[in-house]
Amino acid sequence: MILYLIIYTLFVLLYLTGTIPHVKRYERLIIFLSMFILWFVVSFSENVGPDYDSYAFMYDRLNESFFKQEFLFKISAYLFRANDLPFSWFYFTITSVYLIFIYHIFLKYRNMVCLNFLIFIIMPYGLIEGGFNYLRQNIAVALFYFSLHLIIERKLFKYVLINTVGALFHKSAILLFPLYIILQKNWSTKKCMILFILTFVFSVSMIIPAVKVAVLNVLGMLPFYGSTYVNFKNGAFVNALSGKGIASYIYQVIPLLVLVYYKDRVIVTKIENMMFNITFLSLLALTLALDVRIMLRLEYYFVLAKVFSLPLLLRLCTTKLSRTVWLLIFILYFSLYLIALYFTGLEKNLIPYRSVFGIEVN
Repeated sequence: MILYLIIYTLFVLLYLTGTIPHVKRYERLIIFLSMFILWFVVSFSENVGPDYDSYAFMYDRLNESFFKQEFLFKISAYLFRANDLPFSWFYFTITSVYLIFIYHIFLKYRNMVCLNFLIFIIMPYGLIEGGFNYLRQNIAVALFYFSLHLIIERKLFKYVLINTVGALFHKSAILLFPLYIILQKNWSTKKCMILFILTFVFSVSMIIPAVKVAVLNVLGMLPFYGSTYVNFKNGAFVNALSGKGIASYIYQVIPLLVLVYYKDRVIVTKIENMMFNITFLSLLALTLALDVRIMLRLEYYFVLAKVFSLPLLLRLCTTKLSRTVWLLIFILYFSLYLIALYFTGLEKNLIPYRSVFGIEVN
């Protein structure tokens, strides 16, 4: 835990310094140095995160589960394995590719770099949780955000092509194809609130067994992962969220609802509207996950948009003093998740942190 606290504190101080006008001209350098630190911590880690051991097991044994993985992931891993390279080398390569894409995404879409990075590091399913774990889906996520500018430029073929590559790492990326149309919409605050309320009511209605069974039957008929997730670990992925999960939901939803309420006052450009739309989809997916946990894996595609949309709320501030105060409040609010990480880090295999260099930090 101490390592995560040190890194987080370092970034807070670095980016608060970066808000000084004379220092802001070096913003790109600060982003590069920050990403280099993140790359070093994540890509050189070993046995960190719940998925590391399962991927290493498949990789070392080339078992049946390995050959069921998506084509590009499977081929990439096999090339490393065929040359007798350890799993740590493959893990290093995949996480490095992911973070290189993330670096370019930050350069393109940053607005309030201080909050952009801090939210990315610590938010639920942000870098600390997701960066260490979801090897296949991370590539699909990175390619999706890398392709967003193609929606604005109306280049459908290139958008589909890039996300098809993502789907060859994680099949669920196929769900991103319809977003080419959806993300171009300009939803009003009223429509967003109505849709959120309807989604919440539907999610709560799954308390009724007949409704829950009907939903699970539909999920089971979905191609690729439908039946897999419904039956995985005796239905663990389709259960309702635990008490901690509900607390996390409330924690995440509060700033999202504030953003929806003030949408018309803080969203200006096309790319900001697109990030807002993705963030709103995150809100809906989180709400559906209240009774069907697997929706959190769908929501993982939408997490990164919050990094660039939530800081826009600072546009509501009319003076430098209020802007500074609310910036600090935002930092404190998002820092609360470090407390949750402290209590859940062990069960998520995030603590202790281990490095391939033999360094272990409790």
